[in-house]
Amino acid sequence: LYNDKALENSLEVALQMALSVPLDDINAYPKLSKAYYSFIEILFRSHKNTVFALDTTIFMQIMATVHDGLQSSDATISSFCANSIDHLTTYYFNNQGKDTIQMHNLNKHLAAHPNLFSSLTSTLFNLLLFGPPQNHWAVMRPMLSLMLASEASFTAYKDHLLSSQSPENQAKLNETLNKLLADVSRSLDSANRDRFTQKLTAFRVTARQFLTL
Repeated sequence: LYNDKALENSLEVALQMALSVPLDDINAYPKLSKAYYSFIEILFRSHKNTVFALDTTIFMQIMATVHDGLQSSDATISSFCANSIDHLTTYYFNNQGKDTIQMHNLNKHLAAHPNLFSSLTSTLFNLLLFGPPQNHWAVMRPMLSLMLASEASFTAYKDHLLSSQSPENQAKLNETLNKLLADVSRSLDSANRDRFTQKLTAFRVTARQFLTL
């Protein structure tokens, strides 16, 4: 309001301190890891301008930790990371094509690392289909926003998954995927999110009955 940069400067200092801790050390101490991933989730939820304005190397360092935390056996940590991804991809979907400094900064990061969304898509779906049951609710949160933000990433994952299955399983998987995508609109309103989450639950239960690693 008064061009006071105290909050912005405090966020930068806090982020520098957080990123100075090696990832192995963060993950070795449960209290530290929960505090770290909670902080990252808050940044993506409420301070996107600061996150997107970071140097691409630093931004990708954060995304690497989010990707790692997403696969944590601790449901709280994986939930923080899933929410961070959802904040990112929801913003991207809702603002793509807009001429803003935030989108310019975000597109710069994505241009430098074009596989970011596809990597996240693969990890999320692999966790949903093959991961421990305690994590599947957490990883569902960003799936719709990520699919809408990068439909090509979902298509590539679907094709890869189909190619890894027997002809019999491919037919079953196609049918299951068609049910998953039926009646899902290109919208991130609450009703569509809830409907897609219900469909993801049914998709997970059905697919796990026949999919092979």
